[in-house]
Amino acid sequence: MRPGDLSTAYSCPDCGTGPDLDHGRPGYRLGQAPAGLVLSLSRSHGWALLAAGPAAPVRPDGVAIGVDLEHSAGVMFPGFDDVALTPAERQLLAALAPDQATLWRTAAWARKEAILKARGTGLRTEPASVEAYAERRDGKIVVDLDTVALGLPAGFAAALAVFGAE
Repeated sequence: MRPGDLSTAYSCPDCGTGPDLDHGRPGYRLGQAPAGLVLSLSRSHGWALLAAGPAAPVRPDGVAIGVDLEHSAGVMFPGFDDVALTPAERQLLAALAPDQATLWRTAAWARKEAILKARGTGLRTEPASVEAYAERRDGKIVVDLDTVALGLPAGFAAALAVFGAE
């Protein structure tokens, strides 16, 4: 294998896959075949987070992953709760102390985006229709990542969703 044999191959549910596509789920091809990896990438405030795993055929449509990295500045706009949170999540938020609310919103948003990336729909799905903290079953895992252990500064939240992990 030579370095030139590995090429990027983004995949978009609306646009398909092709050498000129520069958006969607990141992936790689080795020559003319998929490189056997599932990838998800997130960027926020000058930082990037990449999740990768083997494209094992655990379920008919394979394993899907989604990772998201968010900074609290992204959830500080008026109306965020109405656009991004479900009614149940707004109830959970109301029970928190005010000094915990911003980080909770950031973590909930990171979880939602990770879930939507793993689903392959991204923000074409209304975020307020996705339960960030719902119990997952059927090989669907969503976890909060330790941003301190990742070396990120304060104010960040990160989440990883893995579907088809059984």
